[in-house]
Amino acid sequence: MVVAFDLETSGLNGYNHQIVLIGMKRHGVIEQWKIWKTEDEISMIQSCLRALEQVDPFTETIVGYNNLKFDVPFITARLEVFGKMTPETWDMLHGKKWLDLYQFLGDDCRSLTSWLHRLGIQREHEEITGKHIPELFKTKQYQKIEEHNIDDLNTSEELYNTLHLRFPGLLRA
Repeated sequence: MVVAFDLETSGLNGYNHQIVLIGMKRHGVIEQWKIWKTEDEISMIQSCLRALEQVDPFTETIVGYNNLKFDVPFITARLEVFGKMTPETWDMLHGKKWLDLYQFLGDDCRSLTSWLHRLGIQREHEEITGKHIPELFKTKQYQKIEEHNIDDLNTSEELYNTLHLRFPGLLRA
């Protein structure tokens, strides 16, 4: 079983910027944790972590694009900033089965959109990219951030499924 995971941030540095939205798609259901709904970043992160705890590392793979080089380190940095990074949280995060599609596809600096185009996978809102998120957040265009995150979750899952068909022995859910 595949669990899609993605976060949106106000910038690229986990020590200076905040997580504004975390999305997870599990069993076909999308759940999003949004800072504009809680006004409390650490509570939002911890709520997401409780949901991640439920992911079974033996039967579920958490997939995303650049999740091991960006998403997980960013969450870790934010927990450190708030003094909430514990050995138990570290073990939980690193005890899950993660598949970083960016690394699988060669770690070659191509964007998710580039791979989606090459494989014929369509985004619903192609006009919004990750680089737009800080400005969208600053101008309170929250629905566009939500739509972008949903696109990332759906297309990451679809990209995984497409690659799984091409490399069944290499990619196991």
